[in-house]
Amino acid sequence: LENPAAVEGRGEIYQIRMQQGREEEQKASCILKNCQITLQGKRYSLRKMLLYYDPEAEVEPQREKSDELRMEMLGEKTAELRMELLGEESDERKMELEPGDEICFVGQLRKFESPGNPGQFDQKAYYREKGIYYQVWADSFSISQKGDSWFKGTLYHFRDRLAEVYSASMPAKEGGIVSAMILGDKSLLDMDIKNLYRESGIGHLLAISGLHVSILGMAVYQLLLRMGIPLTPSALTGILFVTAYGMMTDFSVSTSRAVIMMIIMLIAQMVGRSYDGKNALAFSGICILLQTPFALYSCSFLLSFGAMMGGYYLRPVLLGLIQGDEECVREKKRRRHRKHREWRANYPLAELMIWAEQLCRGGGFLFLTSLSVQIVTLPVMLYFYYEIPLYGVFLNLFVIPLAAFVVLMSFLGGVMGCIWLPLGKYLLGGVYYILQFYEGVCLLFQKLPGNMQILGRPALWKILLYYGILLGGLLLYHRKKQREICLLEKGMEKGKRVLFFLAFCIPVLLFAPVKDNNFTMTMLDVGQGDSIYIHTDAGETFLVDGGSTSVNSVGTYRILPFLKYQGIRHLDYMLMTHADEDHMNGLLELLESDYGRRIGTLLLPDVARRGDMYQRMEDAARKADVRIVYLSCGMQLTSGSVSFVCLNPVPGFDDEDANAGSITLSMVYKDFSVLLTGDLAGKGEEQVKDIFLSEDLRKKYNLPKNYSVLKCAHHGSRNSTDEEFLSLIDPEVTLVSCGENNMYGHPHQELLQRLEEVQSDIFRTDESGAVEIKMSEGGVVMAGYRS
Repeated sequence: LENPAAVEGRGEIYQIRMQQGREEEQKASCILKNCQITLQGKRYSLRKMLLYYDPEAEVEPQREKSDELRMEMLGEKTAELRMELLGEESDERKMELEPGDEICFVGQLRKFESPGNPGQFDQKAYYREKGIYYQVWADSFSISQKGDSWFKGTLYHFRDRLAEVYSASMPAKEGGIVSAMILGDKSLLDMDIKNLYRESGIGHLLAISGLHVSILGMAVYQLLLRMGIPLTPSALTGILFVTAYGMMTDFSVSTSRAVIMMIIMLIAQMVGRSYDGKNALAFSGICILLQTPFALYSCSFLLSFGAMMGGYYLRPVLLGLIQGDEECVREKKRRRHRKHREWRANYPLAELMIWAEQLCRGGGFLFLTSLSVQIVTLPVMLYFYYEIPLYGVFLNLFVIPLAAFVVLMSFLGGVMGCIWLPLGKYLLGGVYYILQFYEGVCLLFQKLPGNMQILGRPALWKILLYYGILLGGLLLYHRKKQREICLLEKGMEKGKRVLFFLAFCIPVLLFAPVKDNNFTMTMLDVGQGDSIYIHTDAGETFLVDGGSTSVNSVGTYRILPFLKYQGIRHLDYMLMTHADEDHMNGLLELLESDYGRRIGTLLLPDVARRGDMYQRMEDAARKADVRIVYLSCGMQLTSGSVSFVCLNPVPGFDDEDANAGSITLSMVYKDFSVLLTGDLAGKGEEQVKDIFLSEDLRKKYNLPKNYSVLKCAHHGSRNSTDEEFLSLIDPEVTLVSCGENNMYGHPHQELLQRLEEVQSDIFRTDESGAVEIKMSEGGVVMAGYRS
């Protein structure tokens, strides 16, 4: 399969959504099912496929040949008569796609990309978990048959109407939050708010989960019961409602789990049987995995089921450790009732005091629930996001109690707004102020020291050991209770209870950061651009360049995830070789983000011509309180056994070509050496050649006779790194950073020929992905991430 490949086909629309691409512009998309495609003259069947299309394009029904002939016979008749023959009105020429419609399309078939860097979003795995293996970027498409599912179409239009009400009734930011919470539509969600919620540990509010489904489902069920409607009709209506809600919001993993569990609970109510949440959880997991087996590896599945398991299995144990056995609990209740009677007899504000005490007990129970969920899902969070919000457990104490009101009033306000918009605005007013409160609390917690702990992706053995310890503790606890020798039942002292309680939290120490004293260097795959990460044996970190012209938001979606994946909590040095966009726009993103506070020193070239981009880097660094140092030829820096020497530019370098002023660094670590060249060219390249031609300067700067690794200048352009330059440094390995199928033709064939002549091995990011170099006892190990 060529990538991309011309294809035509048809399929039935299964879901319609607005996709916010990680590295592409926002694009409308839909998921097709039961697809038939024609590729290179052969026909294939696909169960599901992702189709991207232009949301502004006119979508018309496919015309029959007889209609086309009749159109030709009419000649220059009026447009109204033509539309009458087609059975349509002129103002309905543009039709809207709906679930159930069958469409024909012509476009480009593409495979999903595998990540090129550690920590990068794995698009291929993400869609594989949904049973989707290919995507089509449609050049044109038409409706061949309208869907006959009026129910699903009605739900789809109702969802759109609710989204319109939220947009019209609330400011854009809050309207996007409510659309994400109630409809699962994150296309309007402000990215700053999304990051704020996630970094504060309340990102679960932005995804339709068991919390949302249970609140809405139980609200409908209880309302019908209170209205005097019999149990069975009320339960059946509740089942219909949660099923319809799941269909309307496209049945994500967490929604599917919640809907299945809610249906089982309502059925249990109908038949007069007790509801077992653990069995319902297991049954829902089996149902989901039978449909999409690869969902087992998805973050949403593991977090959703992990959170429920924390509530069902760990919370009762922690609660028992605090309260004691059943006899202790009963005795505490008796003492509490006596105390309340005394308060009512002696204090005029007794009811207020009792309410405050109950509020504290409820807060403690909520804290235990949140803590249980955090303990169980911690490895999953680190495996997929590489960081944890330190105060998320406490922040949820402020958020969860109001969540029921937010969800109910948001849904009710949307429904009422469909009937009469002013009423919807009135009901959504309270939601607006609660969301403002959420944002304020998140910003307050974000200012606390150590709010976000970057720990990196944990090793698999640590995850297995973590869950092994938790499972062993739970089994030991329940085994002792069954044998009736549990120390709690014999009146264990509070101090020992605390120690036993903390034993469940000790496994967290497995993920504590450990200082790494090994030298590593990684050239990242940033498309058409440059970015190199260096970790010295002294534990100091360097980021040399970070930019791209082929990847949008390269700092956010490629560089920053790599740093977090590696557990890099602080960058000691950030170096910009020169102020071209493909070398510095990602660095600018990091400086302007929250990560900018984690950067120690910014190294810039000492050049006379400093354009707007150069000035933006300086301004961003000063705003983030990052120290700025200007590098010029002869300046040196040492970190452990690693030494850096700047070979270019000369102080105050002045040339029209910004590439000529690129910082060029010679790095030596024991017997290993690297020459980092940026986009070195012209006068700058001649300057570096003169240094290598001078024996005195070679000795002064401790330059090796030949280099282990050369970072090829200017992404492997035709005129960079000429024969004389290569003969002076004689690299064993050459690294080329360039984008796949880039418009410049990098690396140029003439350059590749020159490298072959000096017998230098070549690693290219467009083929190998990120290239990692590690020092081990046996020597130097180099590997491409994709290979």
